[in-house]
Amino acid sequence: MYIVSVRDKRVKALVDNPSKTSVKGFTALEVRKVAEMIGALTVMTHPLQLLSVPSWRAHELTPGQPGKWAMTVTPNYRLTFHVDLDRQEIHLLDYEDYH
Repeated sequence: MYIVSVRDKRVKALVDNPSKTSVKGFTALEVRKVAEMIGALTVMTHPLQLLSVPSWRAHELTPGQPGKWAMTVTPNYRLTFHVDLDRQEIHLLDYEDYH
């Protein structure tokens, strides 16, 4: 899928340059995990494919937010995004505090 828009500037830095090893504001663990997740998002054809990595705990946010998905990066933070299956696009990719 094609990533159309990114809200978080740290995530944007990794979308623009996936081989980055450090991003200001992210720990090394967060950089590695977010980069892996972005890689998976770009090659997937359906969000259910993300369930193949149990540690990411990928799930659709319901009710009231159809098409919005989340994946766990750290216990307090998750990567969230909207999926347009018809266009095979990801919108509003963001790094959000869960609590």
